[in-house]
Amino acid sequence: MTRTLARLALLTLALALSVSAFAGTKSENLTLTHDTQLAGTTIPAGDYKVKYDANGSTCLVKVMKGSKTVASANGELKQLDKKPEHDQIKLDNENGGVPVLSEMDFHDSTTAITFGTGTTTASGE
Repeated sequence: MTRTLARLALLTLALALSVSAFAGTKSENLTLTHDTQLAGTTIPAGDYKVKYDANGSTCLVKVMKGSKTVASANGELKQLDKKPEHDQIKLDNENGGVPVLSEMDFHDSTTAITFGTGTTTASGE
């Protein structure tokens, strides 16, 4: 009985820590080398700050130029097997034209933000 309770307590602690890793506001820098769409808004190529407020497995993402929000969208958080070597984004360009941002991966994190299914990967620093 004691072993079962100890295992249950350990499992509960592990789950609480994994959920808290997603909580709070985080900020990353991202360089887009091509114009990109997010939630129907075209973001010109350039350097941006990406801020996201995590709430469980979802988050509100804001792409910012200085203090101005250029685009925002709701995203899903997912765990990567390992940290990427570089910041990278995945783009969906099925319809031609300006590619749509489908995923952001940051070099200092095993957490990615997804917006849909991507077909092309582009690195950024």
